[in-house]
Amino acid sequence: MLYTSLRIITKVSANLLCKLLGQPSVSNLETQLHDQQVQIQQLEKQERALYRVISKIRASLELETIFRTTTKETCKLLRVERIAVYRFYENWGGEFVSDFEFAETGWDDVETLGKNTVWNDSYLQEHQGGRYRNNETLVVSNVYAAGLSQCHLEILEQFHIRAYATAPIFVGKKLWGVLTAYQHSQPHEWKKLEIQFLSQIATQLGFAVKQAEFLAQAEQKAAELYKANQQQDILFNLVAEIRESLNLDTLFKTTVREIRKALRSDRVSIFQFNPESNYTSGKFVSENVLPDYDSTIAIKVKDDCFGEKYAVAYHQGRIQVVSDIYQAGLKDCHIHLLEQFQIKAQIVAPLMKGKTLWGLLCVHQCHCSREWKKSEIQFIQQLAAQFNVALEHSELLEQFRSQANQLAQANNALELANCQLEKLSKLDALTQIANRHCFDQFLEEEWNRQRLNGSYLSLIIFDIDYFKDYNDSYGHLAGDECLIQVAHAAQSVLRRPTDLLARYGGEEFIVILPNMNESGAIKITKLIQKSIQELKIPHKKKNNFQYFVTVSLGVAIQRPTDKNSAQDLINAADKALYKAKEQGRNRWVCAAKISVT
Repeated sequence: MLYTSLRIITKVSANLLCKLLGQPSVSNLETQLHDQQVQIQQLEKQERALYRVISKIRASLELETIFRTTTKETCKLLRVERIAVYRFYENWGGEFVSDFEFAETGWDDVETLGKNTVWNDSYLQEHQGGRYRNNETLVVSNVYAAGLSQCHLEILEQFHIRAYATAPIFVGKKLWGVLTAYQHSQPHEWKKLEIQFLSQIATQLGFAVKQAEFLAQAEQKAAELYKANQQQDILFNLVAEIRESLNLDTLFKTTVREIRKALRSDRVSIFQFNPESNYTSGKFVSENVLPDYDSTIAIKVKDDCFGEKYAVAYHQGRIQVVSDIYQAGLKDCHIHLLEQFQIKAQIVAPLMKGKTLWGLLCVHQCHCSREWKKSEIQFIQQLAAQFNVALEHSELLEQFRSQANQLAQANNALELANCQLEKLSKLDALTQIANRHCFDQFLEEEWNRQRLNGSYLSLIIFDIDYFKDYNDSYGHLAGDECLIQVAHAAQSVLRRPTDLLARYGGEEFIVILPNMNESGAIKITKLIQKSIQELKIPHKKKNNFQYFVTVSLGVAIQRPTDKNSAQDLINAADKALYKAKEQGRNRWVCAAKISVT
């Protein structure tokens, strides 16, 4: 209690002393200090709010998201009823942007400023942005006490506006628009901090728009670079195909398809002049066209005015670029021809074959006119130049292909002849079975193979009995026919592809039977003997008795080893044959054994 009393007395004494000295009282100083603390707190709160809004602005690269977030946050922080964005046109008229507006509940149903509402302010148009060009704000606490014109008041009343504050939005040095805060329900005394905050937000929005423009430019440039790279890839691939292809028809189809895809045009065609027409007629030989438009393929075109007016220029390398056929100063006959093919815009490049104008490469836009880009024109120009090379060499390449085909046919014929020659070199000319040379090679191969396998190799040697007497009685032609029949009969017995029958010499034949033991070899021997007997070829011997042609056979079986040889096997079979002859012929003998049929 005493402390409180002393404090009051001290404060009263201090106030009296300040009054005597002509200075502010302690109470006034305390009030000023409190007001300053409140103001500092408000500034700190505003700075934090501004930081939050700026952070959200910078967190997005999408302009629509930035404006929606910013108007909503600003509306809540300023505790106003609506925030809107007004954007200027090039003529300094403008509109409120619907996507950039935010209104508090209760006022969002009021006629929206931002339904792309055009609000052409004659003052702003006349003065090209007025005060906003000087980066000035406009504050109206009560529209009815601000001395506004009647027409201006009527517009404000239409949207139930009682008070507003505006701040300009600059993109770089250009006035882009205005950020506006509105009160609908009642007038509003705008505080300095509120106007300052609104201006700071407008400044940040200007930075965001600038950033968005940079981004859009970068994206457009990237898209153009991508398209250019895509065109260069297509050009590279087409150039490679042009240089490699020998088929012009295939090359044409590939080219028109890839060009139309690269330029996203409605039709790409290749037109060929009739060589005898002096450039007055021709036809489209290849195209790629969208289904909405007519095909030009095989349509014969006659255009006398082309030969008169345009052929010389194309012959000199001219490329025609038409963005709109009705604004290009074309002759009526030419326009009429283009209309027949639904063409609204086109690029036409000459196709040269040597020094002759062979045809035209045509890119058509049919659904509307089109401003062709420089890169697109260069793309067509480069392709046409490569095509000229292809056309110039097409005849030479076709001749080369024809010569290559002829050479291939000759090589095939030569290979066939060589095969036949090789086959003939292994065949006996008379009997058409293997000859002695073929037998020697085959025996050596099979001897080595059976030696490695450890299997048997059998050999049968046989000759025609009394064949000299046969020739003397019937003549050599009949003797040749007899040899042929005997060979065919013996061949018919052999069923395995590994068995070989060969003519060994004169009337003597030999059979190789790989991987066959004694019983198998004797079976084959008997079958050969029987098959020849069944031929019943007449044979009169010296006593003139009627007999038939028979054979004598010798058989040898051996398991090849390093200690014996193929010649040993031949010798054994030959000895067996002579034993068969010594015993009266028409019989077979197995080596070292005598067996009579």
